[in-house]
Amino acid sequence: MPLYTYIATFKGKSHISQDRQSNFRGFIDAWTDTATTAALGLPPDLKRILYKNMDRSDFVEVQNRKHVWRRVINLDGDDLVIYAVQTQT
Repeated sequence: MPLYTYIATFKGKSHISQDRQSNFRGFIDAWTDTATTAALGLPPDLKRILYKNMDRSDFVEVQNRKHVWRRVINLDGDDLVIYAVQTQT
């Protein structure tokens, strides 16, 4: 299984995690785990918004990059940006 690196940013804070999965989509726990949401400083109300709005956006391929995808989720007026990078096959 490929290794994916997830880079999440929110309000100037960032968190990087890695996970081996068959694909980067649909594995929400890989980039929304407790360590990530704590590192980004997401309070409980924004965590609820995050999980509630998961289906409103999807990853899109980053132009001019191979195996890099980006997803933006609006959390009460601020964007949580997640990059998924296929680091290893």
